Amino acid sequence: MKIVLLTACVLFFSQVKAQTYRFIYDVEYKKDSAESSITKENYHLDIRDQQVRYYPRDFYIGDSLVANNLPIAKDMKFNTSSILTHQKGSDGYEEYDILENVALKRSSKNTQNWKLSEEKKTVKDLTLQKATTTWGGRNWVAWFAPQIPFNEGPYKFHGLPGLIVELYDDNNNYRFELVKNQKLKQSYLNQFMDYFMQSAVPVNEQKYREAKLKYYDSPINYLRNAVGQTKSNEEFYLNDGTLVKQDNYREVNERLRSSIRKYNNPIELDKVIQYPK
Repeated sequence: MKIVLLTACVLFFSQVKAQTYRFIYDVEYKKDSAESSITKENYHLDIRDQQVRYYPRDFYIGDSLVANNLPIAKDMKFNTSSILTHQKGSDGYEEYDILENVALKRSSKNTQNWKLSEEKKTVKDLTLQKATTTWGGRNWVAWFAPQIPFNEGPYKFHGLPGLIVELYDDNNNYRFELVKNQKLKQSYLNQFMDYFMQSAVPVNEQKYREAKLKYYDSPINYLRNAVGQTKSNEEFYLNDGTLVKQDNYREVNERLRSSIRKYNNPIELDKVIQYPK
């Protein structure tokens, strides 16, 4: 494992207050469960006082470029697909699903019924303990560190007596691995995340599914309506840098639809949306 840890984990016990603790995870997953190709990304788990945020590292990179007046390269592709927030120790989560430049906000309760094992292993200066659960339509194995007193982990996984350091499902569709942690002296602010969170449209699970299906029917029309563009000849950019204009409308629209159908392997498999062909 590629974990970069504090030299003395006991520091957490005496200093877990009034600071932001950032845990960075390597996330490997299959966008398409029928293929063997793996996507690799970094995610941040930020814990400050009672607030917890989990988000793709690209939010941090983009915000850093803007804050330092640095240009964003036209070919730079960002993953700003989702943000998760909740209060430390709470089962309630706010999930922000971002469809290009439109954000949908869902509230949900999430608990895992963990089964603790006596099995342990040592990685670097940490002793990890094994736990298992079935949640979200998948069987999961977690290795957590009792020395790090946060009952948190990547995504919506929480509730173990220590931070989750490693997590994977039994079909190898998803793997989360802690690779670095940081202690920030000041509260971390991110204008990208704040913008999407403040502008998000609250929806329940039914409305969310309806919105996702409507987006799939015609992604370009959905995005135009969401930002108030009424003229078909108006141009705009997607997050991957694609310029959408009148002469490539059909091509881009079908590419987006095809991508939605193909890359439909969510962490919570029991909530997968079946898109028509």
